[in-house]
Amino acid sequence: MEGRRDAEALERLGVKGEFLCVKAGGSLPETLSRLELEAEGREIIVLTDFDRGGVELAMQVSRKLEEKGFHPNLEFWLRLKALMSRQVKDMEGLASYLENVKRKLSL
Repeated sequence: MEGRRDAEALERLGVKGEFLCVKAGGSLPETLSRLELEAEGREIIVLTDFDRGGVELAMQVSRKLEEKGFHPNLEFWLRLKALMSRQVKDMEGLASYLENVKRKLSL
């Protein structure tokens, strides 16, 4: 995940877990080192923005994690990207978008 506001958006949606943010948590190598220490035996779900930079970051993070022996999960990100990439460009906007849809449906 890229930033703290992305994590807050997922929390608003009710997503549970520990979020490590690349931008808020420092450089990518620092974040990967933290993951090595904290993620032993736990599932790592990669969630980045849906724009070009987010796609590149998701691929880079996944590749680096695989090099370190982890099995990153991109399934949620791929599904969200397929469903939302035309309406939502980042994780931060996902919560707002879904809240607006829910509000419109309840009118």
